[in-house]
Amino acid sequence: MAIISSYGTLTAVTAATPHALSSVSTSGPFYDGYRRSYAQIYQTQPAVRTVIDFFARNIAQLGLHVFRRVSDTDRQRLFDHDLARVIGRPNPCTTRYRLFESTVQDIGIYANAYWLKVRVADRLGLVRLPAAEVSVTGGLLPTGYVWEPQATAPKPFDPSEIVHFRLFDPVNATVGFPPLETLPRVLAEEAAAPDYRQHFWKNAARVESIIERPKDAGTWKDSQRDEFRRQWQEFAGNKAGMTPVLEDGMQLKAISQNFRDSEYISGRKLTREEVAAEYHVPLPMVGILDHATFSNVKEQHKQLYQDCLGPWLVMLEEDIELQLLPEFGDVEDVYTEFNIHEKLKGSFEEQIDSLTKSTGRPVMTVNEARARLNLPQDPDPESDKIARNLNQTTESGRQKPSIDPNQARAVLGRFFARQQARIEKQPEEARADQFDLARWDRELAADLRPLLGDRADAGAQHLNRGTLTALQVGSAAWPASRVDATVAEWLEEAARV
Repeated sequence: MAIISSYGTLTAVTAATPHALSSVSTSGPFYDGYRRSYAQIYQTQPAVRTVIDFFARNIAQLGLHVFRRVSDTDRQRLFDHDLARVIGRPNPCTTRYRLFESTVQDIGIYANAYWLKVRVADRLGLVRLPAAEVSVTGGLLPTGYVWEPQATAPKPFDPSEIVHFRLFDPVNATVGFPPLETLPRVLAEEAAAPDYRQHFWKNAARVESIIERPKDAGTWKDSQRDEFRRQWQEFAGNKAGMTPVLEDGMQLKAISQNFRDSEYISGRKLTREEVAAEYHVPLPMVGILDHATFSNVKEQHKQLYQDCLGPWLVMLEEDIELQLLPEFGDVEDVYTEFNIHEKLKGSFEEQIDSLTKSTGRPVMTVNEARARLNLPQDPDPESDKIARNLNQTTESGRQKPSIDPNQARAVLGRFFARQQARIEKQPEEARADQFDLARWDRELAADLRPLLGDRADAGAQHLNRGTLTALQVGSAAWPASRVDATVAEWLEEAARV
């Protein structure tokens, strides 16, 4: 170690050491003169635990899904991907929920979290390493990790064996800076408050006060003073809640502030607000409901998963893709995503109302609705079909064109007049042999398409066959009454389709 003198001050210069994450707060001691470890702050500070647990529980509740990007508008969920299997079952003793809950709690407390990759014969496993027991070596990039458990010797690991999640540190590129270091004075005040309350109640909830005697009351003897002290202490202890009886002229005067004067409740609320602000949590989400209404709490629920938890989710997703996904062979266009849509999709009533308005018809079958009520299925086959409003949609769901009878009659009149003229130009004995029904269908479908759209082909075939049944192709004259009757019948039928 080298010693140098700078402006009259001795300074020690040491070689670079591993960046060990201190488990004790470096921001200074609390009012009792002792420093607190990050674990002790989490264990003893209600506001800190409320906010960090809120983060951990809400993120752990979300499922982490694995997808393959097929195109810009299409993706495929990979249920059987090795990454999905490892995340779903990290190790025989840990569930997916527990893994992410403890990981987010480590990040919230220490600004760092570590997963150890455990390689077994048939698969890869994940084990959480306690953040307070891990140190990192390296400069701009980590070059190694050292786990220092309390009962055994330190165990070094290569960076390829660790998945490291960390927040930002302005002076250290390899580890994160704990958010709790930014709240020293607020947390110190919160730590002093319960100590004061404990002493207050252990002292039988006595108010700090003095007893004044008149100056002309005379001097007490030692025995009188001791007897009064004994009686007063007994009153404040075993007889707490009773009214004391003082001698003539004595006055009891309080010399301490009460809870309202010292703004005790406001101080507790301020602590929770400061901690929530440090972690960017909306206040109503942690029980501060001073300005909460149904509408703004509903909107802040969306803000929670978009602006509050959203950056944390992206951090976890990208670190998993960077440090864990390459362990598996299938990585082409594979990515991870938390199932945040389950939390933002709203209530069932809101979903049904929105989908029904956007599609213009019901989105559930009768049996699907009965299943939600745990009722048996209806054996009627129609109960497995989605109902359709026949005056709005076709079987394919497209809008039906309306039919103008006068316009349809004019189109059909011109068509049959044209066909009759062609038939009459041919010799009577050759008309039946040269008749081309397919041509009739094509030409009539083309005439009807502006009226019927996709139904023009079927309508032309139906109308031609009905007409030919009533008419004789080889006849020289076409009875107009028979044609009009066939057209009217077809129009009536088409209007019901």
